[in-house]
Amino acid sequence: MIFSIGNLSLTYGQRSSRKDTLVSKNKQHNLTDSTYIISRDTFVFLLDTVKEKYRGNESGNGNKFYHALKRNADKRKFTKELYRLFFVAPDKLKPTDTLKTERSETAFVQYQGKKIRKISVRVLEPFGSTLYDTTKVATSWIENTGNKLHHTSRRKHLKKLLRLKEGDDLDPYNIADNERLIRQLSYIKDAYFRVIPVLGSQTLVDLQLWVKDQFSWGANLDVGSLTSTEVEIYSRNLYGLGHEFSNALEFDADKNQQYGYTGKYKIKNIRRSYIDALFTYQNTYEKAVLQMDLDRPFATYNTKYAGGFTIAQTMRSEEIQNDDPILNEIPLDFNYGNMWFGRSYKVKSRRQFARRKLYIAGRISSKKFFERPEVGPTLNQFFHNNILYLASISLSQIQYYKSNLIYNFGRTEDIPYGFLSQVTFGYEDREYSHRNYLGFDFQKAIYLKNSRSYLFNRVALGGYFNSKRFEQGVLTAQSKFFSRIHQIGPLRFRHFGDMQYTLGIRRFPEEFISLITEKGIRGFKKESVSGTQKLVGSFESVAFTPYTLGGFRFAFYTFADLGFIGANNKNIFKEDFYYGVGFGIRLRNENLVFKTIQLRLAFYPRAPKEIDHFEYRISGEERPKFNNFRVTQPETVKFE
Repeated sequence: MIFSIGNLSLTYGQRSSRKDTLVSKNKQHNLTDSTYIISRDTFVFLLDTVKEKYRGNESGNGNKFYHALKRNADKRKFTKELYRLFFVAPDKLKPTDTLKTERSETAFVQYQGKKIRKISVRVLEPFGSTLYDTTKVATSWIENTGNKLHHTSRRKHLKKLLRLKEGDDLDPYNIADNERLIRQLSYIKDAYFRVIPVLGSQTLVDLQLWVKDQFSWGANLDVGSLTSTEVEIYSRNLYGLGHEFSNALEFDADKNQQYGYTGKYKIKNIRRSYIDALFTYQNTYEKAVLQMDLDRPFATYNTKYAGGFTIAQTMRSEEIQNDDPILNEIPLDFNYGNMWFGRSYKVKSRRQFARRKLYIAGRISSKKFFERPEVGPTLNQFFHNNILYLASISLSQIQYYKSNLIYNFGRTEDIPYGFLSQVTFGYEDREYSHRNYLGFDFQKAIYLKNSRSYLFNRVALGGYFNSKRFEQGVLTAQSKFFSRIHQIGPLRFRHFGDMQYTLGIRRFPEEFISLITEKGIRGFKKESVSGTQKLVGSFESVAFTPYTLGGFRFAFYTFADLGFIGANNKNIFKEDFYYGVGFGIRLRNENLVFKTIQLRLAFYPRAPKEIDHFEYRISGEERPKFNNFRVTQPETVKFE
């Protein structure tokens, strides 16, 4: 059978060992023979599934170097293997902006209401085949060795993680949620559902879950200076069951305890309860911790119940939790316990694809100190023993787009947009007093269709009422965005911005905020500069490249961070001002669970005296995550 369209002709015959041929003017493309069964009234999109062998003139100045390099490498077997291991020509890698694609539910709407007859799971190894080209195979010895060392995700394990079962009616929202749930697992590169109509039936469909694994073993090196180093080795998918096991070793020649160790073990979905368990042991110069966490989140739109439980013992720590708004030199010994439970209710929305829910949650937490600074009714109140009772009422509406090249290097990313409106109230039983809490939090994100960019805004206000006096309050406002993809030659550019203002209201005397890395100027230390109000901005431009080295994709970035900080009784723009600028390189192999490798050079024209004007750093970086409007345990508005 022959199909002709313009200059193209396609010859299609019976299934055989030969390859079909697609012929166009002056060019020939070989197509791998495949059989597709297409149901009536169905569109089939083939995305990057054609293995193309191009015969013709090589074009594009950007590709000439790679073609010349390949010709020379092919002359010897050893150099040929090296080329295949480390280089991929740019014309084989085409990162694209998919932000304009359909919402996550759209692909499944046409099957709404049909009954799911069978659910099957297919798992692809880290190296070789992709979800869009299963004909590819691992070719180099390092790829084959990697596949052999890897614990392939067990199909039964993945199937048990799904919040749907055979015999259910197909719900587009639930299918999209489950697809996203699998895709966001730390050991999965990508995942999608394929709906297959059952031949001869108008009411039955089969579901195929296609999953691309990441190589489960990883390592992280954080070199702070010549005398300070941290090395971490971990597995994100031990035994193919999703168990995580990490071991981190620290060395700091300037500390009394020069060597330290942190170990974590995580078990997912205990006995199909959707409860995850995390066990932590830490013994470093900073602290000694023994902790157990149980967590069952509101993972999908159909999740009705969620909750969690934490119990921990901490010894000789300078802080209660990371980024405490205090400086403390006296070691702390304390126990911490926390428990929460929540229930969700579906709420109708006028928007077709919107998922709106009402959440009611409650929480009890306590801290009891054994070693601490001297305390009194008005002395070191941050270290008072306490029991906190909180409850929250939340209304959330979430929708999702799919895209790529935002926080990762090509894998599918789910972009949430919608809103979260939350009221939190409670009561605190303190060592020397009692007080009530009240807080408000509103978050909203929109996708700007005309500019194809994303904008997130948040306003939150919370604090305690002690004998009708408002104290330990905080007001925070944040706005952040990322732009559409811009193409210049083989590069794809995206721009990011984040502005945040924080104001402390009648905080305890020992409390402050600072321009630390996570919430201010990267490279600054916690004790560098402090105050009770701040305005910080972070701007970054990222150039995603199509080039690879050893399977690692490159991205170059430039950044500028700035901040005003000072007392809460002055105009913020009249406070101390600091800023830093710099550039760096990020490397990431999406087939591996490695953190993004980051090399950064920074220059600080305005910085405190104790901060060097130049800084370099090599570290593993966890990429940022979207504000997803997911309701968790009731929280007080953080002063950070």
